[in-house]
Amino acid sequence: MRGSGAAMASSKNGLSPVVVFLLGAASATALIIFVFTSTSTPVWPSPETTPARNQQKTTAPPCTPRPKETSARRNQTREEKEEDEFARMVRRAAMEDKTVIMTSVNEAWAAPGSLMDSFLESFQFGENISHFVNHIVVVAMDAGALRRCRAVHPHCYLLLPEVAGLDLSGAKNYMTKDYLDLDVDLAWFRNPLVHITAAADITTSSDFYFGDPDDLGNYPNTGFIYFKSTPRNARAMAYWHAARRRFPGEHDQFVFNQIKRELAAGDASGDGVRIRFIDTAAVSGFCQLGRDMNRIATVHMTCCIGLENKLHDLRRVIGDWRRYVSRPRWEREMGKIGWTFEGGKCIH
Repeated sequence: MRGSGAAMASSKNGLSPVVVFLLGAASATALIIFVFTSTSTPVWPSPETTPARNQQKTTAPPCTPRPKETSARRNQTREEKEEDEFARMVRRAAMEDKTVIMTSVNEAWAAPGSLMDSFLESFQFGENISHFVNHIVVVAMDAGALRRCRAVHPHCYLLLPEVAGLDLSGAKNYMTKDYLDLDVDLAWFRNPLVHITAAADITTSSDFYFGDPDDLGNYPNTGFIYFKSTPRNARAMAYWHAARRRFPGEHDQFVFNQIKRELAAGDASGDGVRIRFIDTAAVSGFCQLGRDMNRIATVHMTCCIGLENKLHDLRRVIGDWRRYVSRPRWEREMGKIGWTFEGGKCIH
């Protein structure tokens, strides 16, 4: 990946930049799904694979007095513990095929009756997807979000923002400075994994889809993104993370759209990633909402500004879905039940 070496700068709290990016600390990715393959190198170091630890274990004489612990070493130990804690949580949440679902929230979006509740609620009314809730890791961007998350969900992790003084606790509007670091406005109704192909390195939802899943001319919506945990994808994520510096003040989705061809091309060795886009008829959003409810898997509150508006329309989407599933199967299959759009703030 061109320039990937510069992307591996350490983060504020010691987690690798790839892990920080995945968790949403410097990204507005609403939902990230990734696979820990049995053959790939972990994104973060484990106690068994950390070079520094291995070196200390094999070279230190057994009778050598233990060196005095420095402040830097204490910080390193704390950072390693944080990284190990996250790794353990991810493993606990993983499905049998080692797939994990991630999303991030702040205090406003995690409050009772807000977006996190609606997001989790959607799994209960979806078709055979309620079990997915056990495989979600919710990343809290502040202490209030962590407390609320732990009250309703088993897998919650606190990750503070990279930028000193950045406050992510309140409601943020799209494209404001602080909005760039959070998002969770997504509803699940069917299993979107059936739209993933193993042939691609990265699969993403679309704001605008033009018919060919391999066409880089499609407009990505990184509110839903799936990728395999491989060294190549780790480099791609780090490259994406670093590319934000080239587009100051822009949303991560905008950055991905700008660099998608660079990611696909790779470096001089041709080590690029294959990117595929999902049809908006299935993994949908308000920018190009799928009208056939027999095909809908997820709906993202895209092209909608403001927490109140997103929450209002998300509730309407869930209400329409509940109305849809309450009808007889034959009536649903005829395709006569659709979105109402009545009174919507963004959908119409």
